[in-house]
Amino acid sequence: MTSVALGGAVEDRTEDAADGESLLVAAARRGDERAFAELWSMARRPAFGVCYHLTGNRADALDALQDTHLAAWRGLPAFQGRSPFRAWVLAIARNASHSVIRRRPPRDALMAEVAEELLVADPFEDSVARLADLRRALTGLPASHREALLLWAGGLTYEQVALSLGVPLNTVRAWIHRARRRLQTGLADG
Repeated sequence: MTSVALGGAVEDRTEDAADGESLLVAAARRGDERAFAELWSMARRPAFGVCYHLTGNRADALDALQDTHLAAWRGLPAFQGRSPFRAWVLAIARNASHSVIRRRPPRDALMAEVAEELLVADPFEDSVARLADLRRALTGLPASHREALLLWAGGLTYEQVALSLGVPLNTVRAWIHRARRRLQTGLADG
């Protein structure tokens, strides 16, 4: 098969997926809970990732994810389909995470450090330590860079991230590039 034919096959699959998503969205708008459940199943995991990395802990991430799920269901009539459903859900997840962060009581920094040290004492301490290093490196990024990187890592295109954050495309490209470089440097210095 030639590269031209291969490219056409990929385009056809992409169009089929978009058509299938459009049908699911239309059915969900009519109240079909199964159609919405199928749409949600494709977006849930990346949405949780965005929530987790923005809120910094599992409990708050689950709260934000639940808020995201409800907002997506309730907001489905307003979904215009200019971007994939998953991109729209990730934008909702970002906003829900910020709402959860605003609602949380201030935490004592010492307690947060003690809790992190307890996690490292777990039998899986190497894995946990690497995750703690990644979280620390992510929190060291400017908020705009971190959000752009997380949305992009969650599967959004640069264009979708720019639309979600309301900034120019080149700004998003620069933020993601700088964030990736700072993470690589920060994790290498360890």
